[in-house]
Amino acid sequence: MKSPRMLRLSLATTLSVALMATLMPLAPASATPSIAAPSEISTQALSVDSAVHIAARKIQRDPSRTDVFVNKSYPLSPKKYAPKTVAVPGTNVRLKSSASSAYTTMVKAAAKDGVKIRAVSGYRSYARQAELYNYYTRIYGQSYASKISAVPGTSEHQTGLAIDVGNNNSACGLQACFADTPVGRWVAKNAHKYGFILRYPKGQESITGYSYEPWHFRYLGTSLAKSYKNSGAKTLEAYYGVAGSKSTTPPSKSAKGTAKTSANLNMRSGAGTGNRILLTIPNGKTVKLTGSKNSGWYQVQYSSKTGWVSGKYLKNISMPSNTSKDTPKKDDSKTIKAKSAKTTENLNMRSGNGTNHRIILTIPKGKKVSVTGSKKSGWYPVKYAGKNGWASGKYLR
Repeated sequence: MKSPRMLRLSLATTLSVALMATLMPLAPASATPSIAAPSEISTQALSVDSAVHIAARKIQRDPSRTDVFVNKSYPLSPKKYAPKTVAVPGTNVRLKSSASSAYTTMVKAAAKDGVKIRAVSGYRSYARQAELYNYYTRIYGQSYASKISAVPGTSEHQTGLAIDVGNNNSACGLQACFADTPVGRWVAKNAHKYGFILRYPKGQESITGYSYEPWHFRYLGTSLAKSYKNSGAKTLEAYYGVAGSKSTTPPSKSAKGTAKTSANLNMRSGAGTGNRILLTIPNGKTVKLTGSKNSGWYQVQYSSKTGWVSGKYLKNISMPSNTSKDTPKKDDSKTIKAKSAKTTENLNMRSGNGTNHRIILTIPKGKKVSVTGSKKSGWYPVKYAGKNGWASGKYLR
């Protein structure tokens, strides 16, 4: 997919400059890459895993097609597919010819409205994506890296049909604030007229698997892009029907302690994609809920097996009458006894309890932090390097 973004970290200026260098598209083959190519790509770091695997029946998988669908669960085939690309006029960004022509037409239309669009990044090869993904994994850990960068072989940029855009003056480059700039507003409103769609919208992170990217646009061709726009779908996943939205059906219409799968869904040995797959529950099957819930995952019983499934792919959820749908409130309000903890990954300290809050700094893996108060919605108030903020309890021990 995905262009790594400029993250708001209170790091030294030198690191910020280095990060910006990695965000730029790969220079021509004769140039020296900004990141040294790894001698070996870690199998663990590049494993493509998802809570759901859906059989593709009506989805275009041919990577040479303009309407090819690719995301975390639908990798390119072959994974190292390399399209024929051309340089976007006046830039070192490369795209497939059809996408480049459409982009050039869009830029000219925007210029007539007084808006100057800048091409930031386009085609990236499998090898280049591997460099970037592994770089962010080393810096932030695999969990966070996977929200801001695609595993090689699953990136829209590898198709030559995705482009990251920005302001001519580089204001808010690859940042969420780009959406409120002249270019950001113009492309959000008009891109579909030229065959492009905003691929990773705000509020759809649980569906796309990536953080909000108001600068990332995917070329589908004018006919499909307009159809997508007119459909009212918020994501390409929703448009193709590969990701069900949360059910609005009142729980009372379902038997107590049951739910239905909205996709072919993996049952795992624990709450999280890092746990072993026990079996795959077919789409539309009813599962029995045990009443246990953890971080958006539900413990269920199906086909004589008991395990955990992601709540993103359950509908008509009706918890057992003797349990609560959420973790008991006393768990969040309880004052913890521990006065310190250690990080299990490179962990962002934020200004509030949630990923929507500003990043203050990144605490390296294995560092000790002081816990200064009570847990709130799975987050702990902590102190590290003289700074106070909040850290996710998932990465503390």
